[in-house]
Amino acid sequence: EIRNPLVTMGGYARRIIQLPKEKSKSGKKIDTSAEIILKECERLEKTLSNVMDFSRPAKFIKEFNNINEIIADTVNLLKNLFLEKRLMVELDLGGEIPLVKSDFNQLKQVMLNLLQNSIDATLPGGSIGIVTDSDGDTVIIRVKDSGSGIELEDPTAVFEPFYSTKVTGVGLGLAIVKKIIKDHNGSIRAVNREGGGAEFAIRLPVPG
Repeated sequence: EIRNPLVTMGGYARRIIQLPKEKSKSGKKIDTSAEIILKECERLEKTLSNVMDFSRPAKFIKEFNNINEIIADTVNLLKNLFLEKRLMVELDLGGEIPLVKSDFNQLKQVMLNLLQNSIDATLPGGSIGIVTDSDGDTVIIRVKDSGSGIELEDPTAVFEPFYSTKVTGVGLGLAIVKKIIKDHNGSIRAVNREGGGAEFAIRLPVPG
């Protein structure tokens, strides 16, 4: 009921943009206004998609996956964002990490959300680190940054639905992360680092 009108508005905005450029009585280009409408429609569609992803049961395709491969794939996907902010990405991926029975795309979404969160929180020239390790029964993933840290007495509150420090956004990114990890029988915690910045630690069980 919400998405259908958005799709319609976005479709008409695209049609206006594709028409020959015209000006209104004020002299302002009509296509500029249409671009704003389209941008806002796309933002609302993304927000709606996040709400739906959080509220509906996840459909998993669980296979044995290499966590390091998921991380490398995600880092490669975000490399342009790292370059734009001149962020140093430090990877310390363990060489003998057990395979984890998991949904590749869901865990990739976890890494995308965590890394995007770190990118947003870290000033240009800062650093983001990703570490993987295993204690035999568990695979451990740590994502840390040199950003502003978590400005809460209880850092775990960042996983609450609709919590956000951003002016835009609905605040479901980290809530979705926690939900996916929980659906994989894992755990995640958030802490402030002593030297500044935040660290997110994920623990995923290794099949016996």
